[in-house]
Amino acid sequence: MKLSKQEFIEQPCKAITLIGMSGAGKTYISSQLARWGWTNYSGDFVIGDRYMRDVLNFEGEFTAENISALSDYLGQLGDEAQGGIELREFRKRQKEYYDAECQSLAAMKYAYNSEAHFVHDSTGSLCEVEDEVLLREVGEQTLFVYLKTDAETEKDVLKRAYEYPKPLFFPPAFLDKKLSEYLEYKHLSDVNEIKPDDFSRWVFPLLFEARKPKYQRLADLYGVTIPSSKFQNLTSSDAFIDIVAEALS
Repeated sequence: MKLSKQEFIEQPCKAITLIGMSGAGKTYISSQLARWGWTNYSGDFVIGDRYMRDVLNFEGEFTAENISALSDYLGQLGDEAQGGIELREFRKRQKEYYDAECQSLAAMKYAYNSEAHFVHDSTGSLCEVEDEVLLREVGEQTLFVYLKTDAETEKDVLKRAYEYPKPLFFPPAFLDKKLSEYLEYKHLSDVNEIKPDDFSRWVFPLLFEARKPKYQRLADLYGVTIPSSKFQNLTSSDAFIDIVAEALS
């Protein structure tokens, strides 16, 4: 949704999609806005609670802040004896997640409340969606705000990813290429020889770099780019709106 500063200010109810890499602050900001009365459409929550609950075989309660069952199901590639997932099963789960993400994006329009501001806490993999019509729909419904990380924040994100490797979504072509490179780099002959955490640590910085231009493209098409550091000390909904409005000028 390309808007001028004045058009954005005059909207009675703002509609925002936060995009950016895991660790950029999307969920933190969305949770704050929810406490200030915004409707929070959490991508991973909707994916897990509405579209993958059956395959997760999960009977507990999801929250926007706790999607551990979804993360556990996605898992990490590698030696099953070390908690990894073999390649065929890993690909299947990746596809299930991708399909569920597309469903959650298509259903987002039904979550609007005309009496409240709306924030879409998108997944880090939103930029990997290949359906341009679907992305355009989301871009027409909401203003994309790309939380662009600076060098210092990126160091923190990469450090956390190294210390606490976690499951990720990979575009199939990217996974094939990097998996082949990793096996050659480590002199391994089979995916089952991979230590899951080691592969995650190695591949995360590469995925991070690959996604940057994809986020930027979406921001250029449907919104605005704002340094993530601008939102570190939010004090109110109005303060958030002011930051976005200023960027639109």
